[in-house]
Amino acid sequence: MNLGSDDILPLPGYAFWDINRENLDFSRDKGFIISRMFERGKFDDVLSVIVFYGKDETGNVLQNNKYLSRPGLFLAHTLLGLPLQDFKAYGTLKHN
Repeated sequence: MNLGSDDILPLPGYAFWDINRENLDFSRDKGFIISRMFERGKFDDVLSVIVFYGKDETGNVLQNNKYLSRPGLFLAHTLLGLPLQDFKAYGTLKHN
């Protein structure tokens, strides 16, 4: 991940309405940022996260989340090309 001064990931208010976005550090808080964008971001926001952090890092973060909503999980599965069974959150879903 390259975090130069020209690399900016927009953090939309509708996804981060409950926190002060200025206090987020893109490196330290990457798990929170990636997860939040997959949960509450728009499709373009999710794509921006993948471009910013890279497919591998985004996948690693999401695979290790204990909770990911059904839509977030299937979006990650589809966009990142990872098997559903590789996500820890997959085990918490009701399969009906």
